[in-house]
Amino acid sequence: MRSQAETSTAATRPPRGLDPLIAVIVCFGAVFVLSQFFRASNAVIAKTLSAEFGLSPEALGLLTGMFFLAFGAAQIPLGMLFDRFGARRTVPVVLTAAIAGSILYGLSEGEAMLMAGRLLLGVGCSGVLMGSLFLFGQWAPAASFSTWMGRMIAIGGAGGLLSTTPLAAVAETLGWRVAFWGAAGLTAAGAIAIYALARDRPAAERSGAAPGEGLRESLGGVRAALATPGFPTLTLMGFSSYPVVITVLGLWGGPFLADRHGLGPIEAGNALLVMAVALIITNLVLGPIERRLDTRKGIILGCAAPVAGALALLAALPGLATWAVILLFAVIGGCGSYNILVAGHARSLLPDRLAGRGMALMAIAFMGGPAVLQALGGVIVGAFPATEGAAPAIAYQALFAFLAALVALACLAYVRLPDAKPSAGFATDET
Repeated sequence: MRSQAETSTAATRPPRGLDPLIAVIVCFGAVFVLSQFFRASNAVIAKTLSAEFGLSPEALGLLTGMFFLAFGAAQIPLGMLFDRFGARRTVPVVLTAAIAGSILYGLSEGEAMLMAGRLLLGVGCSGVLMGSLFLFGQWAPAASFSTWMGRMIAIGGAGGLLSTTPLAAVAETLGWRVAFWGAAGLTAAGAIAIYALARDRPAAERSGAAPGEGLRESLGGVRAALATPGFPTLTLMGFSSYPVVITVLGLWGGPFLADRHGLGPIEAGNALLVMAVALIITNLVLGPIERRLDTRKGIILGCAAPVAGALALLAALPGLATWAVILLFAVIGGCGSYNILVAGHARSLLPDRLAGRGMALMAIAFMGGPAVLQALGGVIVGAFPATEGAAPAIAYQALFAFLAALVALACLAYVRLPDAKPSAGFATDET
């Protein structure tokens, strides 16, 4: 469904001379950098938070996962709002929660305030990626959807970079709280830019549901998207893609490198930086490769297999040298970016009127998944008694084995789906 504001041509036309896709990539990309920073920041400061607030592994996993839990829970309402009002007006309003959450996180004096701040951050950032995907689906040709999504995630990857060595350096010099207060101000500037420059596509150029669609009809659209043949399997594949990567990059990679390889915050940040860079690079190249080969399924499976293999090696070989671990982390980060192709496959199945709600369901898999996996990671690691504050090797072996099995099981389900060639475009009718 399209925004009521789209009845006004002036309200939906981008500023003169500004390409609508460029406006989306610049404005949403700037805020997505901050969203990525927020979601991954706990990996580097995990030991600091544990010491300052007395957090157990289970509590640390729950705290980090709160961002993704709130993020995922917000997706269905957001999808309905996007189909009803568009992304331009919805996202800046929602971002106010991220601003408040970042300030609160920096002011935290106990675990409860940390949890509240993390929840607000998750809600506030929940519309950024999905809003950009929604607008790419409106403005970009179907064959280049994954390319634009890859560019967006690659830009956001700069936030992943900021949450590694730079955050560690700020935390050691000025304190980790200062980083979150600064991020709050930048988020406010990004929200203003989205409202001023981004535009939803004019209603006349695409058919949509009627503006008067009520709550029952909106919820019916959610059910219709989920009932689309093949869509549930794609949500499972999405659940095992980015969520697995961010479980390592955004939380447990840092403690693993500290506990089992003796790395300090800066050294661990440098190691995770390699993983984050690999993630950025492949997000940029997978879309063009997809268009050139005109296949999604083959590339998705070709990326998922090395991720499962790298995780299996980490589980089976606890005595690996640090350089080998960093290499395997780079494989997980680089090959784990196939979530952009999973999103393209899912979007290809959805008629335009269900695009917002369908992408919301995929966002639940992509961003609700880390809430589950990071919390489960805390349960798994915490199940093994620590020695002098360090988890034993078997704890991380169990974690990596669990993640490897998840990716493998999702692949077994996905392999039975037909391919969705980029050249075939998006669905136009409900079938």
